[in-house]
Amino acid sequence: MIAKSAASMAARQMPLVRVSPAVLRTLPSQVLVARRAYATPSGPPPKNFRLRPPVTWDQEKEGTVEKLGKYFLMTEMLRGMYVLIEQFFRPP
Repeated sequence: MIAKSAASMAARQMPLVRVSPAVLRTLPSQVLVARRAYATPSGPPPKNFRLRPPVTWDQEKEGTVEKLGKYFLMTEMLRGMYVLIEQFFRPP
């Protein structure tokens, strides 16, 4: 019974290969199982196999006030640089 199920499994997995059923019945089932390749390796998955989901806006460590502070600090720095460049290139 095992050889018959192994032969039918091999016949389903290799439909393009022309092999007589007598040959499939004579093959040991261990050979058929050893040839089969699985999608995942055996054993535990490696470290960092699954990545964490991306952090959403409500899970961020930085709050709204800190973000606004950075935004306004950058705009003030850019305005200051603009004034400096304006003064540098003004006519004498």
